[in-house]
Amino acid sequence: MPAGSGSVNPVFPAAWEAMVIVAGALIAALFIGALISIVRSRNHTPAGTALWVLAVAALPVLGPVLWFLTGRTPSRPGRPGSP
Repeated sequence: MPAGSGSVNPVFPAAWEAMVIVAGALIAALFIGALISIVRSRNHTPAGTALWVLAVAALPVLGPVLWFLTGRTPSRPGRPGSP
């Protein structure tokens, strides 16, 4: 047994590895959710939609956060899906 390896079980990740995996999964879910939300949004022109997709792709963490905070505007009156 190599020195310093102790009784670490290679099957189960250490706590910090698990946190990194969970954080990565959350970021991936946020990224995919933002892309789906952008594509389904009818509140922007095609050029605006393309810019939002590029922003989310260029900034994979900050882009989705910005989309969910500022990009999702209420539906315009008279548009499908508006109350």
